[in-house]
Amino acid sequence: MPRATLAAVAVLATVLFAATVLVPALGVFDRPPMRVALERVREGTVTRILEDRTLPSQRGDIHLRRFEVAIDGRREVIEYSKESLAAGPHLPEAGDRILVGVTPGPDGDIYYFADYARRTPLWLMAALFAVLVVLVGRVQGVWSLVGMAASLLVILRFIIPGILAGHSPVLISVLGALLIMLPALYLAHGVDRKTTVALAGTAASLLITAALAALSITLFRLTGTADEAVTTLQSLSEGRINPEGLLLAGIIVGALGVLDDVTVAQASTVFELRRANAQLSGVELYRRAMNVGRDHIASTVNTLVLAYAGASLPLLILLASGTEPAGTLISREFLATEIVRTLAGSIGIVAAVPVTTALAAWLAGSGHE
Repeated sequence: MPRATLAAVAVLATVLFAATVLVPALGVFDRPPMRVALERVREGTVTRILEDRTLPSQRGDIHLRRFEVAIDGRREVIEYSKESLAAGPHLPEAGDRILVGVTPGPDGDIYYFADYARRTPLWLMAALFAVLVVLVGRVQGVWSLVGMAASLLVILRFIIPGILAGHSPVLISVLGALLIMLPALYLAHGVDRKTTVALAGTAASLLITAALAALSITLFRLTGTADEAVTTLQSLSEGRINPEGLLLAGIIVGALGVLDDVTVAQASTVFELRRANAQLSGVELYRRAMNVGRDHIASTVNTLVLAYAGASLPLLILLASGTEPAGTLISREFLATEIVRTLAGSIGIVAAVPVTTALAAWLAGSGHE
């Protein structure tokens, strides 16, 4: 590994260690304890079905199942019922690994079926993903996994604790985004001028996205409480977390994932054109790279629309059901929030193409490549 790369890895490791270990250890993210519910959750295995019957009701049949579950070295009996028309988990079967909720009652602990335990299949799927990345990407794939791990470390040890401690979600998310960009780009793509240009383009586009999102939140009077999880979090934190700032932080972090892909592609295009023809001027490099960038914009925008449509499919079905006029529905905060999230991130991503291309063309065209 070249000395420059080793030095960069050492610097990045130091920055990550300071941000994710030293900062929390110094008490910067100390926070008052949240008010939490009394129930606990344990993992157990369904050993046998004791009773299985169906009861009629006005809203459809009610399926009732009593089963035995092995949990914490003993066996408990749980009763679970579900309406035939209701959404939710299927009825547990013998051998299923489940999450068992435990809450204190007047005559002792009360056990109930909370959800299915999905840890093992999720780990297997993650392992399959990692193996495929390494097989296809080889050394670069390994470094991309290291960069992904570093990104998760920053989110779990810096961004989330900082927001929970009551600091500005916007400030924490911007600082966290900068910490994520460094290892994600340099470890995955190497330490060179191309990656540095992509880093600069990502930072500039991220600022555009943040400014536009902040303006939209104020202009459209979004409170950030359209998501039920946000209201629950605000209640548990006793109002210490600003929901508007949390919405903006989510837009910033969400846009970052696509921005680095766009900026790296454009920077690579410019420098490859330069290597193919050293006589190209900066203007010509920009013009030719933008021809590629426009195709990239078209495919990326389509990808974003499909990704957001898939994630917001229930909202789209509600819109198509005709419960309210479309003009009224899009004014509802739950839908307006998703529209702002999509458009602010998409505008930042589109802006990243000319910004990054211009930076790369200037650097390569001036002979600094």
